[in-house]
Amino acid sequence: MPRPDKAPHLFPRQPRTQLGWTLQKFRQVHGWTAKETARAFGCSTSHISRVEHGSRPSRALVLFYEETFGADGLLLSLFEVVEHAGEQDRRRAGGRRPEIKLAIPGDESSFVDDTIPHGTLMAPGELFWKVWRIRNSGTVPWRARMLERQGPVTGPGLITSLRYYAIRATAPGELVEIAAPLKAPTYDCASIAYFKMVDEDGALCFPDRYQLGLDVLILVRGQLPDQEPPPDPTPAD
Repeated sequence: MPRPDKAPHLFPRQPRTQLGWTLQKFRQVHGWTAKETARAFGCSTSHISRVEHGSRPSRALVLFYEETFGADGLLLSLFEVVEHAGEQDRRRAGGRRPEIKLAIPGDESSFVDDTIPHGTLMAPGELFWKVWRIRNSGTVPWRARMLERQGPVTGPGLITSLRYYAIRATAPGELVEIAAPLKAPTYDCASIAYFKMVDEDGALCFPDRYQLGLDVLILVRGQLPDQEPPPDPTPAD
């Protein structure tokens, strides 16, 4: 379910390409070009491009993105996965690995449009709906399919979601809307969440394509400053 203007290699299987994809999203949503980023960090534009397309970044570069684009630990968390894992293991709550199935011939999906553009401003803890419209562009009917949140469904700095959202039966050529109620993090940060289509057994659909599936990326602003506790009304002895 990619966006039409994204190259296929930006839907990665490996943690380092997932990290690169997310680095790129954070840069773009803040309106920085790769050239501006390279100049500010002190490297070449081609190095930024290589990292955002899957080359292994330095910790210093990830920290620069963290601090410059307010990722609130998300990029460092992805970097730690890159450091300690050779290949991405897609896991659910409890660490159970999903059943792996071969791609179904003729099973295809096309992204049409969505609501909540990347970088939409939200208030801390704001409830909102994200709606994706996708097309069954193949020859296989979709029955009993779901959209599954990838990774934790809640936590500090994370968008809160359900684990699964139902997808209505969709014939080849039809459009389907998938509406997901979500909750923004409760403090100022940037946050991204990924979702992927699975079948009724929980196995990945399109196992060899669209590795990051659908996403939502928001900026949270408006956190109230910490306040000092009121003075103790009890008079001192």
